[in-house]
Amino acid sequence: MTFPRGRRWRVTAHHQVLQPKATAMSRIQAETPLGGPGSSASAGGLAASSVPAVSDVLAGEGSATGPPRQADRLLVDALRASSHPADDRFHRLVQLAQRAFGVKMAAVNLLDDTTQTSLAIVGTPAVELPRSDSFCDWTVQHDTSLVVPDARLDPRFSMKPSVTGDPHLRFYAGEPLAGPGGTPVGALCVFDDEPREVSEDESRLLRDLADWVEKELIHDSDQAQAREVQRRLLPAYPIVVPGYELAGRTAPARNVGGDFFDWQALPGGTVQVVLADVMGKGLTAAVVAAGVRAVMRGMARFNGLGETVGLTAASMDEDLSHTGTFVTMFAARLFPATGDLEYVDAGHGLALVVQAGGEIRMLTSRDLPLGAVPGDRWQVHQDRLEVGDTLLMVSDGILDLFPDVWSAVQAGVALCAEGRDAQEMVDRLAVIGGEGPLDDDITVFVVRRDAS
Repeated sequence: MTFPRGRRWRVTAHHQVLQPKATAMSRIQAETPLGGPGSSASAGGLAASSVPAVSDVLAGEGSATGPPRQADRLLVDALRASSHPADDRFHRLVQLAQRAFGVKMAAVNLLDDTTQTSLAIVGTPAVELPRSDSFCDWTVQHDTSLVVPDARLDPRFSMKPSVTGDPHLRFYAGEPLAGPGGTPVGALCVFDDEPREVSEDESRLLRDLADWVEKELIHDSDQAQAREVQRRLLPAYPIVVPGYELAGRTAPARNVGGDFFDWQALPGGTVQVVLADVMGKGLTAAVVAAGVRAVMRGMARFNGLGETVGLTAASMDEDLSHTGTFVTMFAARLFPATGDLEYVDAGHGLALVVQAGGEIRMLTSRDLPLGAVPGDRWQVHQDRLEVGDTLLMVSDGILDLFPDVWSAVQAGVALCAEGRDAQEMVDRLAVIGGEGPLDDDITVFVVRRDAS
């Protein structure tokens, strides 16, 4: 016996029928101020001849997923890490389920191959359970709804510790939760120490709530991947340049942003440093930034600085055009033995040299950002870092933390005058905005030539 694909089914031990799941999102939106994402779908029907018996389903025949599947441990671990148990979204959602069903307990549970943990739970303490002791194990293995009106009368569950002991469960209703890629990773469930039935409207409501949880889990997974993209925008290894200190830090306005800094040792002992700012915020900006960083690194080993910037712009032209964005960039090559510096300023305008005596030189040009004009070229300029000088580069997000540009420059000069090391300067500048949310990504990059 086979089922039509692309449709979820619910199984109950009491009604002994399978029914396609319809939507009740309009009811959710009317009953809760939670304000999360929802979806709607039309209810589907089945001819009586297409409905299999429960015995067939319990044996695995006719199941949309075939034999019971085990959740992928790595995926579940990643979801646990990205969806914190203290997250109020899931707590409010299980409270809603508890109220809507009039039960004592409700939970969002995640299951790996051995253990059940609760992202959110109300009505009973959150404890880890062996997967084999969990009602949700059945829900996840079969990737289908489960309603148990009275666990004492159901031989599958009557001897489980949660039935014979605290909290003495009688009723359980659970909906499977799919993670990214559709792998079953857990269940949204309501349960009680009194037996009860579940109406069709309640079944639809529980499925809609589960869909809601799934969207939040997938969103969290996407955000975790975005944070990994952001992490990979940072230099993979520290760099040691005798006679110099290099330090950088990025604080994205969201979980992920479009700023990055980078350093790269090139043949002959030259060091390339880059600070770039992709217009926009969020994952799209981060993906563009990752592309720019990768191309800059690849081109740098075989081309001069001006050619590297030009080839990077040409390689990224289609992506920049498609996303409607551009990239401001300050890129420089340092020749450590002499302190000589060659640089390109592509519409950035936020790099300066603070001399040992406190004087400043702005390293700017009239050149445009990458992506502003297809086929554009960038001029290479010359400068030098003397002993005690500091090259300070920032993204424009830092300007939001000061009344004007000159105030930001003075803050940098003051830190240099205090004799702080490069890392401390970076840390001090990056946290000027305090603990509150940032309006824009902030990146600070310092190259200091030691006075010793």
